[in-house]
Amino acid sequence: MISVVRAAAAAATLAALASCGPQQPAPGDEGKGFEGGIPFGTYTVVGFGKEAVPTRDATIRLTKNAFSGNGPCNTYTGVNAATLPAFQVSNMTWTDNPCGHKGFEGRFLNAITQANEIEWAGGVLKVKSPLGWITAERTGD
Repeated sequence: MISVVRAAAAAATLAALASCGPQQPAPGDEGKGFEGGIPFGTYTVVGFGKEAVPTRDATIRLTKNAFSGNGPCNTYTGVNAATLPAFQVSNMTWTDNPCGHKGFEGRFLNAITQANEIEWAGGVLKVKSPLGWITAERTGD
């Protein structure tokens, strides 16, 4: 009987200690929450610089210290080394499928690599890059 009580106490202690470490979001919760006033989630790109993106075929997904998404032909993923609203790409990879979208996708991915700030105002996400602002609307978690 004493060993059962000791085992239960040891299990409770381990559970308490495990809860002290950094917590990962529960599966499916990565796109929920905020950081620096910027809501995590998925955004559809509607504008880039002075051009509209009427096809709505590019996305940005923001999560804690990470981002991902797709252009018309390729997907990308990366690490944000800064705390939002600041943005600093420390690592970014993307697929390399041929794309006939008149250079939009290449300019879009290049702008993300050089982005340095993100704003959220009036329900619109704006990614500031020296190559032009990327404007996006929230479309999901």
